[in-house]
Amino acid sequence: MKKIFPSVLLALMLAACVPEGVRVPQSPLLPLLERKSGLIAFVGVDGNIYITDQSGRNPAPITEDASIPEGGGNFVFYQYPTWSLDGSQLAFVSARGTGQSQTSAVLFVHNVDDETTTEIFSSETEFPFYLYWSPDDENVTFLTTSAGGASLILQSAAANGDGISVLDTGSPFYWSWAPDGNTMIVHTGVEAAATPERLSFLNLDADIIEDSVDSTPASFQAPAWSPDGSRILLTRTSPEEGNEIVLVNSSGDYERSLAKFDVNAAFAWSPDGELVAHIEGDEPISAGTLGDLHVTELATSEDFFQDDNVFAFFWSPDSRNLAYFKPFLVASEESPDDPSLVLELHMLDTVTAESKLLFTFRPTSQFSAVLPYFDQYHQSTTIWSPDSNNLVLSFVSQEGSPGIAVVAASGQLEPRIISQGLIAFWSWK
Repeated sequence: MKKIFPSVLLALMLAACVPEGVRVPQSPLLPLLERKSGLIAFVGVDGNIYITDQSGRNPAPITEDASIPEGGGNFVFYQYPTWSLDGSQLAFVSARGTGQSQTSAVLFVHNVDDETTTEIFSSETEFPFYLYWSPDDENVTFLTTSAGGASLILQSAAANGDGISVLDTGSPFYWSWAPDGNTMIVHTGVEAAATPERLSFLNLDADIIEDSVDSTPASFQAPAWSPDGSRILLTRTSPEEGNEIVLVNSSGDYERSLAKFDVNAAFAWSPDGELVAHIEGDEPISAGTLGDLHVTELATSEDFFQDDNVFAFFWSPDSRNLAYFKPFLVASEESPDDPSLVLELHMLDTVTAESKLLFTFRPTSQFSAVLPYFDQYHQSTTIWSPDSNNLVLSFVSQEGSPGIAVVAASGQLEPRIISQGLIAFWSWK
């Protein structure tokens, strides 16, 4: 049994009973003695991939050859760390090039248990930029740009390096895996564009079979398969009903309408499948959805929580809390014409239906790039610890340095900076 030092015990006791809005400074010993949950993968400021626990002590470098010369020249850097569902494997991408031109890309899978790294895809013309593990953790699906740049390619690579398959093409491209790993639902293209809009199932047996969904989608990005595999969230539009978020069964047959919206929508299931959160967009924007947040209990259809000006959210693994982000543009005295994006992190307790502001911060550009597509990233990555007690955020300090911070979901401890870094995600387990 570990000895609990008085300063740590005092911090833990205070954190359990502090008044609303009061935060306890973290003891330097707390990161060493608190119960650890999962692992955090992050991209360091040097462009390498690291893995650490939530203490941030002694991060393990997974790559060591990144090079980002200030004056141009040959570069190597790593990005898109994405955990397998069992937390034993980490996929990531290397980019190589000269000056402003990328000349090659390689997709790797690192095995945490035996500390081996396997190359599973490489190309000098197709560059992966989004990764999503299959539910059985045996394959990594990913998007690449095509050689001509007119379309995106959905591909699948075996995690052991045994093979690559091209599954589909389209632009833009979003998809959701069925929990059984045999089927995915894809949404690709946009209305009145070079790539026709399409909503369909891809059945991935020996041959790839596509079955269209008989519905006209309203403006949205990523469909979402329910955790138990029985239902799917998507949108549809019709002259009679307008734009709706709807539930369909696993075959694509309509079950019921969940909500109506005017402009666009984004949504995600709670991990237990009992709640759905969605954002109803207020106005068209180039990417993502900005507007009113709603949280609905499916069993009763009760829309029991609303908030405005929400851009993205992430469910806690236990479905008790919903972390959501409100964006603001803030100008400084030094750059009044060049405002910076600032995010407010709010935390909703779904049992009490109460929300509180946890943290205000300036995100890194890498984290900012995730938020417009949170409805897709919500299915492939998480910023939550597996025990639902903490989140990992990628921020920029007042001095302009990018960093990685662990934030207590309770809001009763000050955020703890664990490293300098550009983007971080927690393992699912």
